[in-house]
Amino acid sequence: MSGADQTHNLVINYMWDLPRASKLAPNAIVRRVFDDWQISGITTIASGGPSGVGFSTTDGADLTGGGDGNRIIINGKTALDKSQRSFYRWFDTSVFARPAKGVVGNAGNYLFRGPGRNNWDMTVFKKIPFDSEARFLQLRWELYNAPNKTQYSGINTTARFDPSGAQTNSQFGQVTGTRAACTMQVSVRLTF
Repeated sequence: MSGADQTHNLVINYMWDLPRASKLAPNAIVRRVFDDWQISGITTIASGGPSGVGFSTTDGADLTGGGDGNRIIINGKTALDKSQRSFYRWFDTSVFARPAKGVVGNAGNYLFRGPGRNNWDMTVFKKIPFDSEARFLQLRWELYNAPNKTQYSGINTTARFDPSGAQTNSQFGQVTGTRAACTMQVSVRLTF
């Protein structure tokens, strides 16, 4: 498994001409205000990438002799079911232990999946033509992360053990970052 692996990755690009309101109420004002609107967007729905867990010690102990790297000890399943995950507990932190001196840990490179992504970038726009199609006014409303759903982006994956083997990092296994909130932009463009 590679660090760039995503089990599921769906990206949809779309553009839709909204139905003309003047078909229901045929008059000039309705045609000018409510006709010729379009919606376009890019929707991304992706699972999280694989992640590993590292560790440090409060006493700076050289557990392998010679300063070589070491792996953490795992005593159970690290991944939690989706219904069990929360902001404060993304994976099971209770299954990790400090390796004893001279013992190389048993952790693999990837132990759980990080947060996925459910992002909707959309644009709503209307083209108001003047005398010809070459001259027009365009109204645009652009939304990035349109539903403004909080999406996690990082998890604290570093355990910190004291000499007795107690894990002391209070944020171990917690969410540490989020993706950008909804951003909106409104613009008017005149083409002639």
